[in-house]
Amino acid sequence: MSDCCTPEPGFPNSALMGQLATNNAVVWEEICALQQAILAASSQCQVGGAQMCTTVSGTTPMTFISGLLSVNVTNPGIGYVQDTPAMRFIAPNGSSGAGATGTLLTNGGNILGVNVVLGGSNYQPMPATLTISTVAGNSAILQPLVNAAGQIAAVNIVNPGSGYTINDSVIATRAVAPNIAYVDATFLITSVSITGEILSVIVMNPGSGYQDSVTTVEIVSSLNASPYPLGTAFQANVLTDVNGVITGVIVTNTGAGYSAMNPYLVISDPGTGATTQVNLVTNTVGSVTVLTPGTNYTQMATGTILNPSTAPAVITPSTVALIISNNTYGTNPQLYWQTWAGVTTNKPLSMQLNMVLVYFKNLGYTISLQTNPSAANTLQWKICW
Repeated sequence: MSDCCTPEPGFPNSALMGQLATNNAVVWEEICALQQAILAASSQCQVGGAQMCTTVSGTTPMTFISGLLSVNVTNPGIGYVQDTPAMRFIAPNGSSGAGATGTLLTNGGNILGVNVVLGGSNYQPMPATLTISTVAGNSAILQPLVNAAGQIAAVNIVNPGSGYTINDSVIATRAVAPNIAYVDATFLITSVSITGEILSVIVMNPGSGYQDSVTTVEIVSSLNASPYPLGTAFQANVLTDVNGVITGVIVTNTGAGYSAMNPYLVISDPGTGATTQVNLVTNTVGSVTVLTPGTNYTQMATGTILNPSTAPAVITPSTVALIISNNTYGTNPQLYWQTWAGVTTNKPLSMQLNMVLVYFKNLGYTISLQTNPSAANTLQWKICW
């Protein structure tokens, strides 16, 4: 409750009224900037023109964002490389498959196909097997019978062996490494003879994912053949002939995210959100493109260009100069947003915002204020006509 001597918070006293009078220039600067944006958006003489609405943010006195403006390469450095997805064939365990090579066909994210360059040899499928963990038993041969669902439905005793006990355990192996979707089958030896011959084995859990295990395609780094750190879900079936020569690869899931890994810029500064693209010329840095400027960067920001994580360290590091956009209006855009959002009370700034709104509404425009989603703490104008 205010009285004649104690005004309510934000009530314009003489000092605040002086601030309002001083900042009228900011209001007209804002109006001029918005009028220019309207003309640019509605003009039929430019690409993307003839619009009926426009959003203005980041560049006016009341919406300014101190983002990354540009990056100048002052020394290109030496030893920068790009890494791209490559492939190798993984033969099933127990196979002597070797010599096969191939190349990938991608669209920058999905792996669309695998071209077999050399078929190699001995890549034929290897059947799943059963082994027995035992102390004294020997010579038994157990054959798993796998159904169409990839489950071990029964166990065929090919050779009962000798010296086994019902406490020995049976383990089903896969020729290819299981994935997280597979379930291991479990077994129980239920009967042995007096000499330790295995007489019966029952399946306690049929598991899943068992098959005549086949050659697989692994997506690897083109630089060092280690597993590629980007991309998921690629799957393919490898076809072989009777001699184990790879004859083709059928892609069953193109996966996603298998993009090239380029050198990247690391910025040292309290600012956040800037994204860039480092462009190479052979093994040096040719230029750096600013994709998004980010927010709240200072003029003291510095940057370093690093190789992808799969690549060796650069021989001679590049050096760059970061150019940060500068607020020449002398305003605090974050304070404008705080005033509009009700985080703080500032009557002069509130009146400035209302003056801009009233000006354009009186001209017949539909205009509103919004939070700039790229900054979260500054404003943007939405204007339609």
